[in-house]
Amino acid sequence: MKKPLGLVLLLLLFLNVQGVARDRFILTLYGDFLHMAANSFTDQAAKNKIFFEAKAAVAVSGNFYAWASHGYFPLRDTWTGWSSKAVFDKDVSTDRKLAKRIIGGGCGYFAGYFEPGQIAIRLELGVCSITNDIDSTVRYTETSNLLRTDSAKQSGIGIKGGLAVTYGLYKNIFAEVNANYLYASDTIDGVRSNLGGFQAALGLGIQF
Repeated sequence: MKKPLGLVLLLLLFLNVQGVARDRFILTLYGDFLHMAANSFTDQAAKNKIFFEAKAAVAVSGNFYAWASHGYFPLRDTWTGWSSKAVFDKDVSTDRKLAKRIIGGGCGYFAGYFEPGQIAIRLELGVCSITNDIDSTVRYTETSNLLRTDSAKQSGIGIKGGLAVTYGLYKNIFAEVNANYLYASDTIDGVRSNLGGFQAALGLGIQF
């Protein structure tokens, strides 16, 4: 699973080096809203999360470009019982931390200009790697004494596609709003979960 993703990232790095020489390199920082799909393995209902993401893009040929992105955030929740194991115990509480990492890369096409007062539209399609690292601490409710710790990991490689609209603010600086959908699944003990979901973002970028 890691080898194909590593090859993709190496390819994007090579393209970035070539692109800098042609002054067609773009770096964007986003504030993201992610509507995560319900997770069947952890019994977690659909949730919303806001986090930061960075993306680099480089021209390849004409209006086509390659891009790579990275986003990460921790998610904490607490509940009583161990519902994902079909067990309920009123004397037990669980504190869970889920660290989600999203890495993407692919190709895109833009129409328009990254100039002040100008609008450009970007279409993107690529692959994404989504990883959930889950750490749980189970304690007795009344005494808070530790009962056990549990760790699990979900990971999958899937697709990411989206549409973005940019508006030039100043020389080489632009604002962007985009919408994406991510799908990557993992199956554990016969339970299949979608690790992605719908993503919307506001970004600020610079063109070199």
